[in-house]
Amino acid sequence: MELPSKGLEAFLAFAKECQDTYQIAYSCVSDEDKRLQDLLHALEFTDNKYDMHNEALRLWESRRIRRKHKDISILYKEVAQYFQSAQGQKFLNELRQLLGRQRKEEEYLAGNREYRNRMHGR
Repeated sequence: MELPSKGLEAFLAFAKECQDTYQIAYSCVSDEDKRLQDLLHALEFTDNKYDMHNEALRLWESRRIRRKHKDISILYKEVAQYFQSAQGQKFLNELRQLLGRQRKEEEYLAGNREYRNRMHGR
């Protein structure tokens, strides 16, 4: 039987992973947008058709990379933005507190328990 704390830990890890994945993908989209300007200028100032072909291939690859990261950011956007909101942060904090209380209960149950007689003298 899996301990309830493990499920809570997994959910909190999931929430963090969603936020991290979204932030990284969003940042990569921004990086590719910046690279686009560099690639367009390289195409603009290239006179050699072979160099132009190479720059066009770089542009094509950049657009593929951007699309991949954009799709990832779209996939994680709703979940990540919820967890980043005030309501989501409150929820995560409550889950962390619940996890702490749950771990204490599990430690108690797993520990060495002994019965202490409440009626001294009997």
